[in-house]
Amino acid sequence: MARILIIEDNPANIELMSFLLSAYGHAPLSAADGPRGVAAARSERPDLIACDVNLPGMDGFAVLAELKGDPALAGVPILAVTALAMTGDREKVLAAGFDGYISKPIEPESFVAELEAFLTPTPASAPAPAMATPPAQPQPQSAASTEATATPATDARTLLLVDDDRFMLGVLNDMLIGQPYRVLSACSGEEALQVLSHEPVEVILCDQAMPGMRGTEVLAEAAARYPKTVRLMLSGQPDLTDIEAAIKSGVADGHYIKPLGARALREQLDEAFRLQSARRTG
Repeated sequence: MARILIIEDNPANIELMSFLLSAYGHAPLSAADGPRGVAAARSERPDLIACDVNLPGMDGFAVLAELKGDPALAGVPILAVTALAMTGDREKVLAAGFDGYISKPIEPESFVAELEAFLTPTPASAPAPAMATPPAQPQPQSAASTEATATPATDARTLLLVDDDRFMLGVLNDMLIGQPYRVLSACSGEEALQVLSHEPVEVILCDQAMPGMRGTEVLAEAAARYPKTVRLMLSGQPDLTDIEAAIKSGVADGHYIKPLGARALREQLDEAFRLQSARRTG
C-alpha cells in the first residue's frame, strides 16, 4: 500500500482518482490547490504525488519547484496530470522536472497501474505488504442488471448497486466477490426501479450524482414502494444537503463517502443486511 497525494482543483477528478486508488489498496490523500498541496506533502510525506498542471493561483510548475526544492521531498516522484495536448507539451512538462506525465481525461482501467509504475518497488528481501498486489483489473458491466461472479446459495439475499459509471460498478462488484449475497447492478435510477420491480432486493447502495434521477429520488421511490428495503447512499459529492435531508426524512438509511475500501464496504453492507433482517421480522 502506498500513500498517494492528489493535487487537483476539480472535485469530480479527486473523487474518481481517490476511489480507484482506494479500490486497489492504496491510501489516497488530496488537496484542492497548490498551497494546500505543498503543505500536505510536507506534513504527510506521501510515497507519490499526482499534480494537476493548470491549478488556479499556484500552478503545478510552482508546486513542483517548491517540492523538488525541499530536501525531505526531493526524492518523491511527482507526476503531472493535465489536459495539455499541444505538440511539445509532454516535453515541456518533463523538462520542468516532473517524473512522469498522465493525460486527462484519465483512463480508469489503467490509471492505478500508471501511478504504480513510479513507486519504489519493495526490496526482494523484505516481505511484501498485505495490500501490495492489486486485484485483477475490474471490467465494466455490460448489462443493467448483472450478478457478481460469486455463486451464492439459492436463498441468498440480494444487493442492488446503482451508479451511472459502469467502471465504478465493476470496481464495486469486484470488491464484493465471495460475499454471501447476490449483487445486481443498474446504471440509472430508471433501470434501478425496473430491477426492483422484478427482483427481491434487501439492500440498495446508490450513487447520488446521476443524470436523470438523482440518487435521493431513486431512494424516495424505493422507500414508497419497498419500505423494508435498506436504502444507502454512496457519494463523493461535497454538497450533502439533499442526502442529509433524505436521511432525516427516512428516505435513506445511511450515507457512505467515496472512496470506501473493500473491507469497509463489506462491513457496512453486512450491517445493512442485519438491519434489513430486523426490519423484516419486526
